[in-house]
Amino acid sequence: MTTTRTLAEFIADTEFESLPSPVVEAAKIAILDGVANMAAGSVQELADIIGRYVRDAGGTSQASVIGWGYKTNPPSAAFANGVFGHCLDYEIQGFPPTHGTSSCLPSALALAEQHNAPGSRVITAYVLGWEIQGRLRAASAPATRTGYHPPGLVGPLGGAAASSKTLGLDADQTLMALGIAASRTGGLTANTGTMVKSTHPGNAARMGAEAGILAGMGYTASDEVLESPVGYAAALFGGEFDWDIATGGLGASWRLIDPGFDIKRFPAQVYIQNAIEAALNLRDENGILADDIERVTIRRQGRGHSGPVPRSGLDGKFSVEYCAAAALLDGRVGIDTFTDARRFSPDMDEMLGRIGVEPEGPESGATQATAVLKDGRTVSAECSAFSGSASNPMSREQRLEKVRDCFVRALSDSDTERVLEMLENLESLDDTAQLMAVLGQAAAGRN
Repeated sequence: MTTTRTLAEFIADTEFESLPSPVVEAAKIAILDGVANMAAGSVQELADIIGRYVRDAGGTSQASVIGWGYKTNPPSAAFANGVFGHCLDYEIQGFPPTHGTSSCLPSALALAEQHNAPGSRVITAYVLGWEIQGRLRAASAPATRTGYHPPGLVGPLGGAAASSKTLGLDADQTLMALGIAASRTGGLTANTGTMVKSTHPGNAARMGAEAGILAGMGYTASDEVLESPVGYAAALFGGEFDWDIATGGLGASWRLIDPGFDIKRFPAQVYIQNAIEAALNLRDENGILADDIERVTIRRQGRGHSGPVPRSGLDGKFSVEYCAAAALLDGRVGIDTFTDARRFSPDMDEMLGRIGVEPEGPESGATQATAVLKDGRTVSAECSAFSGSASNPMSREQRLEKVRDCFVRALSDSDTERVLEMLENLESLDDTAQLMAVLGQAAAGRN
């Protein structure tokens, strides 16, 4: 049996009742985090453009655009909500990183709303989308070209897996959905730090939904799209693909719990989380303020995508220097850290000149922050596993603090609590449309 068909049959045959309870619980944590990201993302500057673009393009009123007060067709809603879910760079990350939530969850939610599917179907679809996307990413990781942004390469197939399950497609139809989605891959790393980056998972969600819908209508594609000599693995990875990783242990192990995922404490690139926490530790453990500092050096592995002078607040999410400067100036790093107003404030411009990065980090793998103070002292702090990482998990209270901060940017306090109740008990929700009716309301202040 080919790899493509093996995965298609696995997707079609897996039902909610067969999922181990730890996998269901992990999925609910991830889905709650993902929906919170979509809500907070829906009121960002770039979301204003995407929301108007999707609304003005028109579409049958079937699926909600979160935070906007209108519905459109499921692929378009999945696109918008996928952009919203990724634009903060605050969603969970698996190993290796691939942004599985914003590629898979929006398509599952849009199609589940259209078809009045229960929450248990959304959980199953998300688990399978994450599983397929993660396996393809891990199988191709050694050959991944740095010019490609990974969710653009593997996300459409993850979205197709989630969509196929949401729609209840059989194995043959799911096989076609994977074939369709494989021809929808792309996304360039050069766009990291710009608005376009968030469209990579958004496009994955849209193309995944489209692939599921077309396959369900009888549209055809290659039935060996992954392994064909002129197919997915050959074209994108030069044939360097670990087929055992792609299919080995299907149903016996689940990537949501092994290797698991990191929950981001800060809305910035996952590789910068330790640097931010090290800078906060430096400030808090030594009782210093930014004005006390002559110079700070961050020692870590690598420099990060963006340099010491980010082009915008959004670009600052990928700048070690900017994230460390914000931590030292403000004593916190949150969603509002990455506005252009904060990026171009005088104190930030001045502080950036006092931050340096040594990309040859310590052998321990920890990130170290060292400050030379104006009084002549030298103080240090470090972080090797940020709060929320798989090896240092957040408590439920910490997770809820994060998601509430996201939700209240788009929802009232009462609606935030309604959404939390539904998502924390998602397997008991009879109709996903009930959840989306709350999320789909126009955010405060939006016409």
